[in-house]
Amino acid sequence: MTPSEWPLRFIPRRSPPLWRAALITLTAFAGAILIRGLLLGFDNAWGLSATYFPAFIVATLYAGPRWGWASLIVTIVIGFFGATITVSTVSRDAVIIQFALSGVATVLVAAALREALLRLDEAKAAEAAVQADLVATEARFRVLADSAPVLMWVSDLTGAREFVNRAYLDFLGLDYDTALGFDWRGLIHPDDLDRIAAEERTALTTGGDFIWEARYRRSNGEHPWIRSVSQRRYLPTGELTGYIGVGYDISDAKRAEADLKRINDLLAERVQAALAERDQAEAALVRAQKMEAVGQLTGGVAHDFNNLLTVIIGALDLIQRHPADEARRERMIEAAQGAARRGERLTQQLLAFSRRQALKPELVCVDDILAESEPLLRRAVGEAVTLTVAPGAPQAVSNVDPSQFEAAVMNLVVNARDATPPGGGIRVESHLCTLTAREAEDAPPGEYLCVSVHDTGEGMDSETAARVFEPFFTTKEPGRGTGLGLSQVYGFARQSGGAAVVESAPGKGATVRVYLPLAGAGARRAQTAVEAPAARGPARRVLLVEDDASVGEMVEAMLTDLGHEVVRAEAAAPALKILKRRERIDLLLTDLIMPGGVNGVELAHKAVEMRPGLPVILTSGYTGETLGAATEAPWPLLAKPYPAEALAAVIEAVMGKAPEAV
Repeated sequence: MTPSEWPLRFIPRRSPPLWRAALITLTAFAGAILIRGLLLGFDNAWGLSATYFPAFIVATLYAGPRWGWASLIVTIVIGFFGATITVSTVSRDAVIIQFALSGVATVLVAAALREALLRLDEAKAAEAAVQADLVATEARFRVLADSAPVLMWVSDLTGAREFVNRAYLDFLGLDYDTALGFDWRGLIHPDDLDRIAAEERTALTTGGDFIWEARYRRSNGEHPWIRSVSQRRYLPTGELTGYIGVGYDISDAKRAEADLKRINDLLAERVQAALAERDQAEAALVRAQKMEAVGQLTGGVAHDFNNLLTVIIGALDLIQRHPADEARRERMIEAAQGAARRGERLTQQLLAFSRRQALKPELVCVDDILAESEPLLRRAVGEAVTLTVAPGAPQAVSNVDPSQFEAAVMNLVVNARDATPPGGGIRVESHLCTLTAREAEDAPPGEYLCVSVHDTGEGMDSETAARVFEPFFTTKEPGRGTGLGLSQVYGFARQSGGAAVVESAPGKGATVRVYLPLAGAGARRAQTAVEAPAARGPARRVLLVEDDASVGEMVEAMLTDLGHEVVRAEAAAPALKILKRRERIDLLLTDLIMPGGVNGVELAHKAVEMRPGLPVILTSGYTGETLGAATEAPWPLLAKPYPAEALAAVIEAVMGKAPEAV
């Protein structure tokens, strides 16, 4: 105990028991009287009164102000009644009053001193309690921090460590004092140092927390990935005093992330390989389907053309055997011509299905064509089935080939008639509609004119409906159809920029819808180059370029029969040589596709360059990619096969606009 703590140890914080307070007070009085008697003598009155004041102080300090006041009052009463005043100049009452005032002052001062000493003792006790609590708190914090499996630290504003936990020390392999002064930036892997420095500058600029991931060197030389989070630490006044942070090993997470990336890359490679295999399988399937379709197509074409050739060959053979029988000759010629025309229609249907047909689109009002075709459609349907034609888009205009559109509608109606039992009905109607993406095959979204043909027949299942547009596919019995009618409809719709779809179910009939793109208003019919067969005109000198010898002989015979002179060439090169010879040439009639690398359009351009104003007629029996150039050329295209009347008409139409021979 230090000297400054003695008064605090003498003064009790609680009031002592009565007997102890009385004993201390009487002891104080007795001690004071004894000391006064030894120092001043026992007969000194002034000394006797002064002896009581230390007793008042002791009673007040030890037992409290109540005992101090009680001691003073008892002393005054005893002195008033029993004391003998020996000083004659001072009266007893005055001495007692003076004594009482001095005693009151003494008790007050002692009480104030006691209160001050007790408050000082309480302050010291509170401070000691705070210190003990801080020590306990720090001890608990250290125990908690040292028990944590993560790195923990407390640093100042410069980043110097003020506290680190056991995990931090184990990571560095250093003792506590050395670890506090160790530069932690030296632990960062060189590959991560620049990135961490940049992130630290960004955090200092924005005022955010320090959160980064880097590889740190530990005591065993390894560089595990550590994710560290440092937050700002403030004083109660709000002043920034440093940082507190934690760090934990994320090496497993990084390895898992790398493994996941490798797995994703591997999966991507496998998916690509699977997609490639799927594409190959799909391509093989498409090739197989194409081969099957080609087989069906060639078989059907061979069957139909064999039938037609049978008629033609048989008719020619009979004519050759009986040249004098004019009646039979006329019948056979008519039969052969009919078979040839059926072959022409069959070829046109094949081209329509393959979308290689030479269409002549015009801006037409489809409802007008339906109205004009209604009488012919009724004759085709007959009286056993009811036909209803209900055009519903009178102002709709579409850019289509009118004749091919009429043929498509006729095919649909005839097909519906064959599927409809007597007493049933067929309805042909048109209306405007809007298609969304993928609603009708791959037709682009937009506004369309829909022409639909619905019958009340037995309908089809989904498998049959999926094949109705295949060439030569038919559900009719042999002899009732070629299987090309709906194929022609499909090819016409696709080549016109639209689509054809079928909807059917067993017992609910079938509906075929043809979607045609809308065009501008104001339908018009394009005027064809040949309005009607023309009469034979004056003789012309015609340069005929045809690589097929049989066709060349036939066309030469037609031209000769029409009264024209013919100069033959089998390809573009000999035709150009003829043009260079300065011979008179009135007209160039050339096939589109020829050997030698120069087609008919290119030959025509070169011929016109050599002889400006030379009339040209293009002709072809196959219309593929070359047709694009032919339709853009300024010369008419005469499709094979053609009769002599058509050839004469187009020659006169062309020559009527041409100058004299060049």
